[in-house]
Amino acid sequence: MSSEPRNISSSISSPWGSSDPYVQLVRCLLPRASSVSLFDAAGALRWTSETLSGPDLPNFVAEVVAAARAVPGRPGEMRMLGGNQPAYLCWLRGEQQEPLAIVAVVCRAGAELDTEARNFSFAQSLLRPALECLRRDLLVHATIEKLQARVSSLDRQGGLTDGAATGLYTRPEFEQRVRVAVADTSKVKQWTALYINADQLHVINDSFGMHVGDSVLSQLGELIRTRLPPDAFAARISGDRFAALVPMSLDGAEEFAESLREGVERLAPLPGSRGDSRVHITISVGVASIDAGSGEVMHSLAAAETACKAAKDRGRNRVEVYQSNDASLVRRFADINIAGRLREAIDAGHLRLDAQLIAPFAKAVGARPHFELLLRMLDENGHIVTFDRLLSAANRYQLMPVIDRWVVETAIAMLQQRAAQLEGRQIAFAINFSGQSLHDEEFSDFLIDRLRHSGLSPGLFCFELTENATMTNTVRAEALMRRLRDLGCGVALDDFGTGLSSLSFLRQLPVTMLKIDGSFVRDVVVDPRAESMVRAIAQLAHSMSMSTVAEYVESREIGARVALLGVDYGQGFAIGRPTPLAEILVGLPPLPATSALQNDAAARQAGRERASP
Repeated sequence: MSSEPRNISSSISSPWGSSDPYVQLVRCLLPRASSVSLFDAAGALRWTSETLSGPDLPNFVAEVVAAARAVPGRPGEMRMLGGNQPAYLCWLRGEQQEPLAIVAVVCRAGAELDTEARNFSFAQSLLRPALECLRRDLLVHATIEKLQARVSSLDRQGGLTDGAATGLYTRPEFEQRVRVAVADTSKVKQWTALYINADQLHVINDSFGMHVGDSVLSQLGELIRTRLPPDAFAARISGDRFAALVPMSLDGAEEFAESLREGVERLAPLPGSRGDSRVHITISVGVASIDAGSGEVMHSLAAAETACKAAKDRGRNRVEVYQSNDASLVRRFADINIAGRLREAIDAGHLRLDAQLIAPFAKAVGARPHFELLLRMLDENGHIVTFDRLLSAANRYQLMPVIDRWVVETAIAMLQQRAAQLEGRQIAFAINFSGQSLHDEEFSDFLIDRLRHSGLSPGLFCFELTENATMTNTVRAEALMRRLRDLGCGVALDDFGTGLSSLSFLRQLPVTMLKIDGSFVRDVVVDPRAESMVRAIAQLAHSMSMSTVAEYVESREIGARVALLGVDYGQGFAIGRPTPLAEILVGLPPLPATSALQNDAAARQAGRERASP
């Protein structure tokens, strides 16, 4: 049996956590005492010096609580536990005789216990000094809690705090106070922002229940609030995220953030919902200097958020400081800005679909031209945002499912406007969708539903999924591919050759087209291994009744070589540059003379054969 006092309550400011000093006092006053437990007025166990070995004591306490309702003012009573152990159950009451708690003192069994020793009144008189001290302690805590509740109520009425047991400011109030504080340089010269995120709160919610997650947030909010230095203030930004502004240098704020992280680690583990399982809490913290002269204080808060996300990426339960020379942090900071602008662009209609020609080479029998649809975002000046930056931000902030839906909806709408022009024409439009959408349980039904009700021929569409995205969820990938094929759409495996797929994996997928990764195509003229790889993929695809596309055909020479190697299609700047889809649909351009590339290659090959001995 453990001899360490155990606090059952999870709240940092709980009055039940202050009972340890009274154990020794009780044992001095009543030497036979073997354990001391504290129950609240409803009979719930809040604190005990020993692990309870059975249900007898809690059951007795429940009976005493029920008896007190029938006969108010009872001081308590003595009950006998198994093994001839007397248990003295003593009520603690407030100034108006309202019940506060029950102290249960269990004594060791002994044949020498006389009648007087078993008498409740006698034991209570011995314990009175300890009981009175504990009673006053509980009253003080109760008074403090009422004052805190009153202050929180007033703050909530004014919209100042979140009202969710953290007692911290709301985001709007916090941002307003940040602007005011930073603008006033008469008192504080240096401010630093902290962005704090509870690690894996969603796992705690899923594993132990939302009520445990709420307790975690309550503990974190209380810890942050009670440890803030003078003039600092904090807010619960949203969900599991907090922010603070502290009047410190960057180094001082980093030390403060580290002390918060260590303080959270030392919090008593919360009881889980599965037996003896315990919930341990950690946080990730980002720190960034406030640049008052920039006029964009919120950018500094975003920098702190960037550092916090980097802390999570680098293992969680750590502190990261935003440094402008840290390339990964700078890239993440840029992604935050682009992600925000991307959401605005979706709402404001600042996204555009371009199309790039995928042209068949001369020897590709029955091949028809394709156009791959490419997403473009326009900035405030009408300039195109670099695609890799857009893709990085969208992937990092889980925006790809939203984007994929927008692309599907927009593409179908634009093609519907030209349905008569497209009818019977040998042409296809390739649409990419991401691995994130593949993991979205609703995306598959959404896509099939839109295609069925579009009024367009399914053969107009070819859907592309990268090899790596397919490998991460082969079951869903294969299921969606088969639904698309059953509908009559084409299916392409993009960036083929860079993933870890096996031949058996490729054999089971209903793929109609392999797009050979540009890293092989780009070097096909100068690297024999790249040439061999492209030839092997082309031969493999043909043996499985699949067509092939060479990506990144950036010159006539590359186009001629891949055509000679048996590739069916070419895509790249030597074939055609991306053009707004609207312009493509107005007047579909003629196919480029890719047969000339094929003829050039054949002539070179014939020349080499004549020159060889």
